[in-house]
Amino acid sequence: MVKRYLSVLLFSINLLVFSQEGKDELFFNSGLLKASATISPGRMIKNAANSIYISGFLEYALDSKYSLRGDVLQFVDAHYTNAALLEPKFMNRLYFGAFRHFGNKNLKFYTGAQAGMTVIQYYHSYNQGNNFSIEPSFAIKAGITFYVWKYFHFFTDVTYVNSTTRGLMFGSQKMDELIFSAGLGFQINTKKQFRIARTPSFQ
Repeated sequence: MVKRYLSVLLFSINLLVFSQEGKDELFFNSGLLKASATISPGRMIKNAANSIYISGFLEYALDSKYSLRGDVLQFVDAHYTNAALLEPKFMNRLYFGAFRHFGNKNLKFYTGAQAGMTVIQYYHSYNQGNNFSIEPSFAIKAGITFYVWKYFHFFTDVTYVNSTTRGLMFGSQKMDELIFSAGLGFQINTKKQFRIARTPSFQ
C-alpha cells in the first residue's frame, strides 16, 4: 500500500513541476502561514503494525529558508500482527520544531526536527486492562512542497517518530514509527511583499 501511495504522489509532483515551468512569482517568503490536514498511513517499526492517523500542521515562515512548525497526529486505527507486543487503543502525537527549506523558485525540499509527546492508551493483560501514559517523543521529517498558487500548495513527506512506552511488566516498549503524509495545503502571506520596480536604462 505504501509503495503505491508514494508512486502516485511522485507522479503527481512531476506533472505539477512541468506544468509550472516558466512561472517567476515566488510564494514561499517571510510571513507565510501554512496549514493542512490529511490521512496519514504509518508503520510501527518495533511493534510490527500498520497504523492510520489524521494529521495536521501549522507552519510559519521566518524567512525564505527557515520556519517554525507544529504537527498533531490523531490516531484512528491500526492492524496488528502476532509479533505486536503492545496494541494501543489510541496513540496521539504532538510536535513542535524548526525546519530548513531548500530549492529554487516554488519547488521546496525541507527537513526538520521536532520535540513533543505521545499520549497513549493501551490494553495488555499483563498490566490488568486499559492503561494510560504520556511519554516524551521527538520527530524527524523530510519532504517536498510545490507552491502552485499564492493560496495553496501540494506536499508529501515522511516522518520518523521516536517514543517509548515505559512501566510495562515485560519492560519498556519502543513505539517508533514511520508516517507518510501527502495532500493539498493552504497558505496566506501575513506580510505584504514589496517589489522594487526596475528603472529602465537608456543607452
